[in-house]
This record gives sequence, structure tokens and C-alpha cells, in this order.
Amino acid sequence: MNARRATMKKRQRFDGTMINVPSFSRMMLFIMPRKNDALVFFEQEIDVTDTLEYIHEVNRELIQKREVLTLFELILCAGVRTLVLRPRINRFVSDYRFYQRNRIEFSFVAKKEISDDGEEVTVKIPFSPYETLETVAIKAKHYIRTATSSDGVTTEKIVDFIDRLPNWAIKIVARGIDWLDAKKIYLGELIETDPMWCSVFFTNVGSFGLDAPFHHLYERGNCPLFVSVGKTRLVSVLGADGTVLQRKKITIKITCDERISEGVYMAKGLEIMKKLIEDPKALSQPPELNEAALSALALDPGTYLEN
Repeated sequence: MNARRATMKKRQRFDGTMINVPSFSRMMLFIMPRKNDALVFFEQEIDVTDTLEYIHEVNRELIQKREVLTLFELILCAGVRTLVLRPRINRFVSDYRFYQRNRIEFSFVAKKEISDDGEEVTVKIPFSPYETLETVAIKAKHYIRTATSSDGVTTEKIVDFIDRLPNWAIKIVARGIDWLDAKKIYLGELIETDPMWCSVFFTNVGSFGLDAPFHHLYERGNCPLFVSVGKTRLVSVLGADGTVLQRKKITIKITCDERISEGVYMAKGLEIMKKLIEDPKALSQPPELNEAALSALALDPGTYLEN
């Protein structure tokens, strides 16, 4: 029994469980030891004409609860549902090992005020596999309010403290955190609230009227996916009857660490996300998950049931 417990402890981190993968995938970690050695880029043009109309319908009911749903929050919900349906995307690499993440967490940057000089803060949100458009809208706004409040969040306070140290000390701290994390030494709030330890990092540059860029991955932390959401624009398309139609579209660009999942599996997952954004009605209800689906997700109920 003690040997079994020791084996389980060796295979587990606070945010995931070590998994076995084919030998070729394991060798990829030694051929491409860094995330940015293994970058793959995807670009999707998504028609949000019907999506925006559906958001308007949803908000007719949400406004009675003093809540509103935004396009970005809908995209977050589609991202959660995609990971639920394609759990092998919710993996990461640490210390030359593969892990199935035991939580669904998204990070993004928010501004305390919308201006060129507005201070930026990072937001990290834990999600349940049973999220809906309504629950994501409520949860996202709560975490954004907390992050942009005068109290801020733990990570911002820690960063402010470290920033006061001399350069040589900052280097030691940064490298020390990465080394301790790789050795599965739990660092508490320092990692729990750090946005670089997450399932996906989003950037919503479309809210500033900008086109989506391809973004690099951060070597710090274990986030293997970066999603950039661009502005909504009018596009002329040819209808089936030969008439010219005006459609509203956005471009999403995804940067991923190809080591976590084979390309076909990842591409099919992103296609699911696109379909959910273009036809989001399924997101109004929680998914039905049987025991096999929950087992594949390998989520720790304690990481989301209280959120």
C-alpha cells in the first residue's frame, strides 16, 4: 500500500497527473525541449452574424438578472466546451513528462481603464466542465472585477514585491520557481494564481479594434495554447442565389505546442470550437457527461465545484 501511494505521489502534480504516451511522442520532448521549438499555428475565420443575434436574444433574459453576455465570453464558453469534448487538448509538458491537467483554467489580460496608458492586469479563471453561457458571463465579470479592483490579486502583489529586488535576485527567483515547479514542489498561491499555469491564454485585441496576431508561447509556466481574438468586420460574400451578402466575421489565430497532441486531434478540436461559436445554442445548456467522459477529463472536482 505504501509503495502504491508513493507511485501515485510521484505521478501527480498539484495541477495534473503524469500520463503515458507513445514512444515517438516522448522522444519529441528531447528533440524539441522548449514550447517555442514546437510551435504550430492555426487560423480560423469565423462567421459571427448569427452569433451576435443569438447573444442579443440571450441578453434579453440576462439583463433581468443585471448581467450581459459578450462575444468574448461566448468564445470562452466555447473554449471550455471544446476541452470537455476533446480532453487530450487539456494537457501540458513539465520536466520532460506529459500530464493530463486536472482543471480547466483560462487566462487573459484586462485593462483597469480603456486607454493607451491604462494599467493591465492578468485574469485567471477556473471553469467547471458544466459551464453555460450564463455561468461564464457571471464568472468572467466577477474575476475581472476582482483583478481590476484596488485590492488586485495575489500574483500582482507578488510581482510588485519581486520587482523591487535587484536584477540578479530576480533572475534567481524566476529560475528557482521554474526549477521547483518542474520537480513537483508545490508553491501555493505563487503558482495557483499565476496566469502562465493554465489551459489556454487568450488575448482579445478585437475589443480595441485590432486584427488578431499570432502570439508566441511563454516558456514560463505550462500553458500550451495561446488564442488571439480579432475585431469584428463586415465581409461581402456571394449568396447561393448570386446576390452579395454582408456578413460579420472575426479571425481567431491559435498558437499551440504541438507536443501535447497530434495535429489531427488538435485541428478537429479547433473545428469544434469554431462550430460552437458560429452556432452557440448548445452552450446555453450544460453538457451531459457520462462516467467515461468524466474519466477522460481527469478533473479534480475540488478545483471547480466550489467556484
